[in-house]
Amino acid sequence: MELVTIIVTHNKTLKQIAIVGGGLSGVTTAYFLARAGFEVAVLERRANVAEEATFGNSGLLAPSVVQPLVLPAITRTAFSNLFKNEPPILVKSGFNPSRWRWVRKSRREYQDYFSLNKQRLTRLSAYGQMLAQHLQEQYALEEENSQGLLHLFRNQADAERCAAIENSLKQFELPRQQLKGQNAIREVEPAFQSATPIAGAMYYPKDAAGNCVLFVKQLRAIAQSIGVQFHFSQSVKAVRPELGGRVSIDVGAADGDSTLTVDGVVLAAGMQNLPLLKPLGLSLPLCPVQSYNAMAAVKNLDEAPNTTLFDETYKVAIARVGNRIRVSGLLGFLPRTELPHPKAIASLLKVANDYYPNAANFNTANFWSSTFALQPNGMPLVGGTTHGNIYVNTGHGAHGWAAAVGAGKLLADAMAGRETEIDSDGLLISSVAG
Repeated sequence: MELVTIIVTHNKTLKQIAIVGGGLSGVTTAYFLARAGFEVAVLERRANVAEEATFGNSGLLAPSVVQPLVLPAITRTAFSNLFKNEPPILVKSGFNPSRWRWVRKSRREYQDYFSLNKQRLTRLSAYGQMLAQHLQEQYALEEENSQGLLHLFRNQADAERCAAIENSLKQFELPRQQLKGQNAIREVEPAFQSATPIAGAMYYPKDAAGNCVLFVKQLRAIAQSIGVQFHFSQSVKAVRPELGGRVSIDVGAADGDSTLTVDGVVLAAGMQNLPLLKPLGLSLPLCPVQSYNAMAAVKNLDEAPNTTLFDETYKVAIARVGNRIRVSGLLGFLPRTELPHPKAIASLLKVANDYYPNAANFNTANFWSSTFALQPNGMPLVGGTTHGNIYVNTGHGAHGWAAAVGAGKLLADAMAGRETEIDSDGLLISSVAG
């Protein structure tokens, strides 16, 4: 790769940036950096964009329902979940010291900062939703969006907890409607014919869902048209700060290894960021978490959802994607596997059949799992490190895709020395220390 080292706009010296990772975070960051005048190259170990964590994204563009994924009750429920056939959380049996240290920290974060971080994440997601919709309109992108979101609660405790959280979000002026009873739910979504007991329901008319993978692939083409280079089947082995403020990147590929030298790097590769940062004395408080997905063809159009549904207990979203229905969510603290754990499949089928039993033959759906990186506080990790020209953008997997779009723009503005368009307090870190 030849370097183009200097571009001058708005009295800022803008340089070449490499981005490690071609998922949602990497591609959106690349696009916004290019729009800011940077020369950008994306290094992706797969053969195309959006083939790992992004492929398992729930597709939610939902600032109202998004919340930091912290697990205050996991230590209380983990062992009971081991004996359930359809658990909302899957945990491997046995004692894992590092896992439980992470869980304890997550509980402390919930107790001390959950409400504040919920407000921050709502702000970021609302911003990201606006940006995503603007990009779809500006470039006339193909959409598979569904408008409106039903938030369902299987038990009263979840309904009361979320109601208390929502009262702190009035500043965002997000429209919402409390729905009482099955008939009220059916007025919003006529296809909802469930007999499953519901303790409460909220409807958010401005929240939405869309095809995240389709969005990323189209944004890749747009980014290429404005100069972003994409290099596939490139596995980054090491990142090294050099004298003079530059960064060397060791890359392995089928045609041989090579070393690139650039002016800065953004690590947007999820859990793969950890081994790249460790030799630099930097660590990220990330835990690998599995999420699970099913995609089934619509069988009965009249009974297929037009509004996205989110089950609070199972953290599962059901969304219409063209002539298909996608069921995605759950949490698996399990080793990575290509096919979901049988209990994960059982849980996805339970949620789908509880709410839309005749919409599709969910038993014949395509099932898969994906891995995303999760912080103990449930927030994305975006910003600089103690090495001034090495940045991170990760930890978005649990939040749909609105927050990742917003974070890409925030990081690009910060790297360009621009004032961010929204308050970035609590959203952009100044440096990751070891």
